[in-house]
Amino acid sequence: MPKAYQDKRKEMVRQLKEQWEGPPLEGPLRLELRIKGEGRADADNIIGALMDAANGLLWADDRVSIIPQIEVIWEKVAKTDSRWLISIYPLDCGQESLF
Repeated sequence: MPKAYQDKRKEMVRQLKEQWEGPPLEGPLRLELRIKGEGRADADNIIGALMDAANGLLWADDRVSIIPQIEVIWEKVAKTDSRWLISIYPLDCGQESLF
């Protein structure tokens, strides 16, 4: 993997650890990503980067039996206002977010 990707992944892991102290979730889960940014990345690359970084941290594994639903919502904003908002919902219980 390219060094730039590895560096961004390490930073993403650091930020996720800052915000999540619980054990990895087992699922089944619905993942909602609200991405605010310039719009220069492909959705599959964005999802893949998050799945790599959060695997074993937010969820036990990123296989489809654990995360069968993923929704990506993108909004164009200036680079200085870029952010990812991640919501994780259990599929077997209402709509209360776990993260």
